[in-house]
Amino acid sequence: MQRLLHISILLVVFFTFINAMVFFGLGIYHSVLAYIDIVHGHWEKHPGIILVESLDRFLFGFVFIIFSVGLSRLFLSESTFLKNYELPWLKITEFHQLKSLLVSAILVALFVAWAPAAVTISQQEVLDWTTLIFPACILILAVSAKFIKDSH
Repeated sequence: MQRLLHISILLVVFFTFINAMVFFGLGIYHSVLAYIDIVHGHWEKHPGIILVESLDRFLFGFVFIIFSVGLSRLFLSESTFLKNYELPWLKITEFHQLKSLLVSAILVALFVAWAPAAVTISQQEVLDWTTLIFPACILILAVSAKFIKDSH
């Protein structure tokens, strides 16, 4: 049973790391596309918004990295790789620390994800209730993050 749990945690850590690499690759790809549009002067494609969206992809990649490294630190702490590799910004010794760090990272990523939508929303003349869903979710997550940090 111990071995099965160890293998399943290794699989989760491995695939979340692969997900991070995919998001980093997508961020690089969209950044290069935006730079090409800037060089060629295709301002009608809004390369600035594409760059902000690529930043969002990088942030979600970091969320996956935090999750992957955090899980490995919590459940695979005897690994020789983790003993030799130290991340000063990611010292996780209990699950609450991982949860708090992930909520903060997701909150920043969601805010950056909402930024391009906010620009296009500001250009609309008529706003409906669905435009408030994203900022309301960010507000709810921010309040819950505050409660999580205050509870410990």
